[in-house]
Amino acid sequence: MSAVLGLQKVELFKGLDSASLRDIALQCKWTRCRKNQYVIRRDGSERDVYFVISGLVRVGVTTGYARSIILRDVAAGDMFGEHSAIDGRRHFADALAVRESLVASMPPEAFRAILANHTSARERLLRRLTGSIRELADRVLELGGRRVQGRVWAELVRLARTAQSASSAGGNSARIERAPTHYEVASRVGTSREEVTREFSRLARQGLLARQGRALIIRDLAALEALVADTLPRHEAPPAEPAEEWRRPAGVGAQRQRRAILVADALDAAGMMERDEERALRRWRDFFVHATAEVIPTHAGRSLSRTLGDGFLAEFPDAVQAVQCAFELHEHLARSNPASGAPPLGLRIGIHVAEVIVETFNVLGDGVQVAARLAELANAGETIGSETVRDQLTSGIEASVEDLGEQRLRNRERAVRAFRLWPAARGATATPSAAVRAHGRPSVAVIPFQLRTDDSRFSFIGDGLADETIAALSRVADFFVTSRLSTMAFRRAPLGARSIGEILGVQYVLSGSVQTAHPRALFMAELADTRDGRIVWSERFEGDLMDVFAMQGELARKVAQSMAPVVRSIELHRARITNFDQLDAYGITLRGVELMHRLAREDFLAARQAFDTAIARDPVSPAPHAWLAKWHVIRVALGISDNAAQDFAAATACAGRALACDAENALALAVDALVEAWSRHDLDAAEKRLAQALAANPNEALAWLHSGITHAWRGRGAEAVQCADHALSLSPLDPMMYYFDSLAGMANLVAERYDRAIELSLRSLRENRLHTPTLRTIAAAMVLSGRPEEGREAMSRLRELEPGLTVSVLRARYPGRDSPQAARFIAALEAAGLPA
Repeated sequence: MSAVLGLQKVELFKGLDSASLRDIALQCKWTRCRKNQYVIRRDGSERDVYFVISGLVRVGVTTGYARSIILRDVAAGDMFGEHSAIDGRRHFADALAVRESLVASMPPEAFRAILANHTSARERLLRRLTGSIRELADRVLELGGRRVQGRVWAELVRLARTAQSASSAGGNSARIERAPTHYEVASRVGTSREEVTREFSRLARQGLLARQGRALIIRDLAALEALVADTLPRHEAPPAEPAEEWRRPAGVGAQRQRRAILVADALDAAGMMERDEERALRRWRDFFVHATAEVIPTHAGRSLSRTLGDGFLAEFPDAVQAVQCAFELHEHLARSNPASGAPPLGLRIGIHVAEVIVETFNVLGDGVQVAARLAELANAGETIGSETVRDQLTSGIEASVEDLGEQRLRNRERAVRAFRLWPAARGATATPSAAVRAHGRPSVAVIPFQLRTDDSRFSFIGDGLADETIAALSRVADFFVTSRLSTMAFRRAPLGARSIGEILGVQYVLSGSVQTAHPRALFMAELADTRDGRIVWSERFEGDLMDVFAMQGELARKVAQSMAPVVRSIELHRARITNFDQLDAYGITLRGVELMHRLAREDFLAARQAFDTAIARDPVSPAPHAWLAKWHVIRVALGISDNAAQDFAAATACAGRALACDAENALALAVDALVEAWSRHDLDAAEKRLAQALAANPNEALAWLHSGITHAWRGRGAEAVQCADHALSLSPLDPMMYYFDSLAGMANLVAERYDRAIELSLRSLRENRLHTPTLRTIAAAMVLSGRPEEGREAMSRLRELEPGLTVSVLRARYPGRDSPQAARFIAALEAAGLPA
């Protein structure tokens, strides 16, 4: 773990996940160098590349006259020796530890493998190499075009700016701690120590320079920079590139690929040109170069705009990278606009994921047009994504999301569902309630195991292992286990244990990796304490792929023993997966759940097909049967069923088949309770089923949520809120969070906590505007809290989505129709405008 933490400091590896850093650490040799010890010699035979973890290493050469030339100092997080690792030739300079230093080295083959497998590392190295060339060109220019005085002044300015950057200080002065000696400055600028001493004395007499102990004080940095500027050789700027169009006809070799397309559009570009053409062009060109040369490649993207225009186009492997790039572009403009002293540059961005025609220097197709039209919906500083983009994001982790509903795009017949995206506010993420924290049980989140194989047959092993482990840990009463649907949010997010702990409010994070070489598999698992990031337990398991899931009992027991030694060992009941077709069914079921909860008509119907397919693939698994039962209940609850009695009969049959597969499955029991409440209005039977569900799995979030709404239907407000809050604590990042928020809002409505009910319901609507029960809760809460106008507005939106809803229709299907709270609830809806 200490090796991983050390590599996290290396600039080349920024953004890589901990599993990748662990693999890199295994390729490294770790050396602690004493002060003035040589790390490499230019006449040596080795070709390794080195990373400075701590300390300072100086790269330089000694001439035949025993004169030293310092090329550069390599601080912690930087690297050296990469040229020899790339071209195989000997090192061109020596490397000396100026202070005691810890360095990691690796052979050229491992270094080239990292560059081949990690795009971000490759892009950072390319920028580093081009920066080195520019730095060398500047040094040659200084040596050939400046007098000794100018070179000394320029070195002082460089040191001062570096010191200001390190201390986050600004202003017209700088303090250079541990300043280099006169000999070291002379070695950097190609002169003698005596010349540097004379120039330092002259600057001190002029009041520009002073020494305090080992520190140098630059008193007037602007004056020193002016002296340097007077020594610069004059040269003309290169001519601007001629304008060209983005798009070209599809060429030979073009192929269709699924890509995330980003289109950025500059707002009021023509107006800015008209008001101040020269300044507008300069600012836009600087931003365009920064975006296309630095930001886009860092996020594994490809800029497809080679000339300056009113916007630019880029493509990415997936939506997460495109969205992160968009956020960084907006952030850069937000920082640079105030410093420009001119009207701000406005940028709006549209992102869409689709099959497009990918050429060597272009992408074409309808997906590009959709992204461009989505950009037109955005205001300055905003990013708008399509539904396919939203599907690849985890709300609250990769981005915050607001559903804008169906939008008509220019020159397009079909409406597109659009989402406003902005960076996730980590401080606002959900954590367990005080009631949950008070019980004192250790809490754990199990992150899907990272898969280290390209074999598509094993693509769901990581998720399946996490699911099995959570089920096993949930049997241990001393554990509070976060819902599997929340922890799956971290499948792609490269966050450390401490960050995950802050977001989910857990004390421990279980993670690991799976490596397969058919028919064998290797599992690496580790448990981290989120309070300090320490790895408190790790274990490796080997076995056959077909029976590797039998190891889950042992794995869960070892985790339990590490987290709570006082918990007695118990026999864990776990469902076994005996063939890989079941993993396919598992993935299809998850996809069906996602489609079902979008609530758009086409997606909702596709969810039914997904559940049927999953059942055909794995008829003995309770999950797809249970979700299909819920699908039929949702049809009635949303008022979109053509025949409620027929849907209720189908829901009852599906729930029965789920329980026939596993009578103790908590999900199946929780869904059956919902069916009992909606189809028969039998709340007693529903409560019995929910008690069974929680006995089978005390951490089934859906069982707690359904318990909350059942209490609400009975008019027990306090109990309803308590159960709903517990459900939210168990699954704070659930993909169905709008559904959790909606039912929690109803619980707070019954408890007469109207402001909280409105807050939760509005949060639910931001995630999904098509959920009509949420609008019912808002309308009633607004009326009951003395805001009838807003209640009527919510009712108007509700009736647009469900025009056939009336008081009599709602009373007939409402599960809590016989409780005292039902009359108050329905009366409030009547006051908001619901017809009789």
